[in-house]
Amino acid sequence: MALGSWDLLDAQRPFEILAITARAAQGTGEKTLEIWSSFPHEGFDLVIMNPPFTRPTGHESGKIGVRNPMFAAFATDDATQRLMAKAAAQLSGGTNYHGNAGEASIFVALSHRKLKIGGTLAMVLPLSFMLGDSWSATRKLISDNYANLIFITNAGVGGADVSFSSDTDMGECLVIGKKRKQGSKRATFVTLNERPDSTMSGANTAGKIRQLIKIGALRKLEGDPNGGSPLILGNELIGHAIDAPTAAGWNLARVRDFALAQTAHWLVRSTLLLPGLPKSSAASLPVTTIGKLGEIGPYHADINGRTATGGIRGPFDKHSVQSNSAPTYPVLWEHVAERERTMVFEAEAECVPRIGKNNVEQKLIDQKVENLWHTASHCHFNRDFRFNSQSTAMQFSRRQALGGRAWLSIKLSTSEREKALVLWANSSLGILLYWWFANKQQPGRGSIGRMTLENVAALNVAQLNKQQLKSASEIFEIFANLPLLPVHQLDRDDNRRNLDRAFMTEVLALPSVLHDSDGAMDLLRLKLAREPSILGHKRPALS
Repeated sequence: MALGSWDLLDAQRPFEILAITARAAQGTGEKTLEIWSSFPHEGFDLVIMNPPFTRPTGHESGKIGVRNPMFAAFATDDATQRLMAKAAAQLSGGTNYHGNAGEASIFVALSHRKLKIGGTLAMVLPLSFMLGDSWSATRKLISDNYANLIFITNAGVGGADVSFSSDTDMGECLVIGKKRKQGSKRATFVTLNERPDSTMSGANTAGKIRQLIKIGALRKLEGDPNGGSPLILGNELIGHAIDAPTAAGWNLARVRDFALAQTAHWLVRSTLLLPGLPKSSAASLPVTTIGKLGEIGPYHADINGRTATGGIRGPFDKHSVQSNSAPTYPVLWEHVAERERTMVFEAEAECVPRIGKNNVEQKLIDQKVENLWHTASHCHFNRDFRFNSQSTAMQFSRRQALGGRAWLSIKLSTSEREKALVLWANSSLGILLYWWFANKQQPGRGSIGRMTLENVAALNVAQLNKQQLKSASEIFEIFANLPLLPVHQLDRDDNRRNLDRAFMTEVLALPSVLHDSDGAMDLLRLKLAREPSILGHKRPALS
């Protein structure tokens, strides 16, 4: 691994031990063995892996024209790929493996089986391991069975690569831990500014991380928003480390400024504690999860998808809205950049019910249409947010509409609550929470799937009283059609700044001093706008 993994493992063994895993001494000399057939389960002291990230699902097979990319090596035909996939399913049954997580999750299962109690695991995994829905079983496996955990990610400062491997451009994380009969509820989370440029640099970085852990110098996620413990190599600040509960720490992936993480952590727990302010300034806010606030709409394949055999999964065909028409079933299907600077815009597509092949299929279609239209809403969630080009985390459609591929509908009990939720989501505090929960694997971009959205924290608009909802609706109408800048320009967005002030003071009754020039909210916006995972390859805007 690029980051001096041996030092992080705290293993005082000669490197020659690595050769023993590939050869065995016999009476006639050394002989190369098939490792996995020669060593029993729980027989290894140390497992280091950088597995392939190939997935058998999604769009990968279509991109390269093979049935199953996981088993396409050596020109295997479709029949062989099917047999290998069947065997893999049998071998991985009951483990953490998930098809959407891909081949790497199988390697985690294999490593766990081969590693003995007290042995050390060190792996390079996709960054989605820390936040992806399909990786939840693997995260549970690690936290339930490993201690002395260290998770390392790469912020990618200045648009640098967010990987640790030299042959991939996707975000990665390093996972290190010791196998125990009981796992750990806490871990050390490290974000480096960029990938170490040499083995020497990686080894020195590893030593600095170990030193901080050994002397107990790690700040905690639950602390005041003063940031993490700095990692300094010579005179250069190369990153930060922090101690955090594993349950919350997964969100720390690629976070450079841990003061933002601490603020988000407190906000999820209904406390507003901003960077640069004393704890005595903390204020209470009603915060809950999106899943508790309302009904989240369907996955897009349940709208217009087909089953594997060509049957009806979704009851609609999707078409563009014709000019000067009024679609019966409008749907927000994709991003259209020129309309998405404001919080209010209408559906660009419509759903047309399919015609069944027979009465039975038509009855199924009719029932699915009725069930799906019940999820139509004014409030829609941006599930794949390009922070450095898009402006809105949620939007409001004057006509109720379905959510599609790019937008998930969220149906609340009243349109007033939906307006209040859209206002909150596009305030700087709402943007902070979106970024905190998002999978930040792609530079300048955050994604939140339907399952994750259930647990994303948001203002509990159901607890706002009539006067607060009235104020929120009035503020919404003032700002509804005012253009907002992309999130990476948050610090110079006057409309967003004014929205923050109006919503926080008039609806939430928070002190106006938070919005003073160069005050706490200005600092929060500036910190967010400087985050590498938000900037991507863009340069910071000049305020």
